[in-house]
Amino acid sequence: MKGSGGGTHKAHMFENPRNVPSRRSFLKGLGVGSALLPLLQYEEAFGACTAVPGPKRMFIMVWSLGMLGGGDTWATTGANWVLPTQMASLAPYRQDLLLLDGLDYDFLKDMPGSGERTGFAAFPGMLTGAFYQVLSSATAADVAGGISIDQYVGLGLQARGYPGLVSLNLAASSRSGGLSWRAAGQPVLPDQDPVHVYATLFGSPTSSPPPDKVLAMRKSVLDYVAGDLNRFVTKVGGTDDRARVAAHLQNVRDIEQVLTEQMALTPSSTMCTPPVPDPLISPISHADFEKVAKVQTDLAVAGLAADATRVVVLQLGDQQDAYIFLTSLGFGSGLTDPNTGATTGSINDIARRDGPDKVKTDTWFMSQVAYALGSLKGVADGAGTMLDNTAFLAMNTMRTGAGRETVGVPAIMAGSCGGYFKTGRSLSLTNTPHNGVLVALGNAMGIPTATFGETRYGGELTVLKG
Repeated sequence: MKGSGGGTHKAHMFENPRNVPSRRSFLKGLGVGSALLPLLQYEEAFGACTAVPGPKRMFIMVWSLGMLGGGDTWATTGANWVLPTQMASLAPYRQDLLLLDGLDYDFLKDMPGSGERTGFAAFPGMLTGAFYQVLSSATAADVAGGISIDQYVGLGLQARGYPGLVSLNLAASSRSGGLSWRAAGQPVLPDQDPVHVYATLFGSPTSSPPPDKVLAMRKSVLDYVAGDLNRFVTKVGGTDDRARVAAHLQNVRDIEQVLTEQMALTPSSTMCTPPVPDPLISPISHADFEKVAKVQTDLAVAGLAADATRVVVLQLGDQQDAYIFLTSLGFGSGLTDPNTGATTGSINDIARRDGPDKVKTDTWFMSQVAYALGSLKGVADGAGTMLDNTAFLAMNTMRTGAGRETVGVPAIMAGSCGGYFKTGRSLSLTNTPHNGVLVALGNAMGIPTATFGETRYGGELTVLKG
């Protein structure tokens, strides 16, 4: 793999003649994580008279068992391209979309040795673009052949002076890892527990506050910091900064309220010592899948808005069996598989057959993409929105659930990443290794990348730039 996350520059390229406290030093003294304060404009460009562009960000969403059923259609191409019915929720973001139909997972087709070659085996190479070592027929124990793009970009940003998290890896129900890798043999397991994610972002002090403040923090993390934070921004920030802080605080408080009401986060919960979930056992029931997916998306967007991380991976289900019962969609546990006669509510069984149930399932997953895009677009960022400065990518393990094809797989991109990608288009691709998309993500994020994964699959998919 060519390209490097190396190179350095100072995180803040200006002196501080007014001797005002920096954002980082303020937060360190306050004893809380950096996610409690959005990126302040004055630190990005001291003395600037106009809004400056926000930092570039990357958000990858992955689910399994196909974006399409055998009878479904993908968006048309050409100047007047049209979204199919199951993608109708994406219509408000038409000018932000870059739809790709026809990516090939060549790392599976060409991989030496024996083993599964369908979409059920895609996870270890989807974000690495590399051959991997097959250790079990179930693929859960397989070892990726290299670093994944999320870790590559996150580590590259840190090498250039960015002080936040390498990445925020999340899941809504997962029984296995295998998607994100720090290196071959070093999986990055997704955090499935929204309460733990919240504590990681907003409630992990770097120092020990007084006992009375511990009690206050147990009642509400925001009640502990909001007053100090607002006084700070009043001193050093402008009108835009105050508005951004207010919006950020409200967003985090809304998330906290959801966790309190729906995720059993009581006032007595100790955010200083968050629970550590078993990475192989989902901490939620199947019926909770939808609300966990939503709150994980909210947490992802809040973390990006706060500049606590610039890279997010959100996994919706597993690589082989999504292990979900979408009860609120009316599937419940009373579905009868027409092939076997078995009663089931598993999306795995739904996805393997074409028909209204598969369309309904695909429509729901597309609504999750739309929710993420709307959340990103709802955050002001520089002269535009956070979506404008983000490279969003929604991927699946296969083209259709019934066919399990790893050739001609659709993908949804959105956001121009600061003008790098030309959006508002729907592209039909042929003989296109997906590695070119991974290369493009690295370059769009400012981490020079010549190839990614297997070098035989070439460089950047330049058509994404227009």
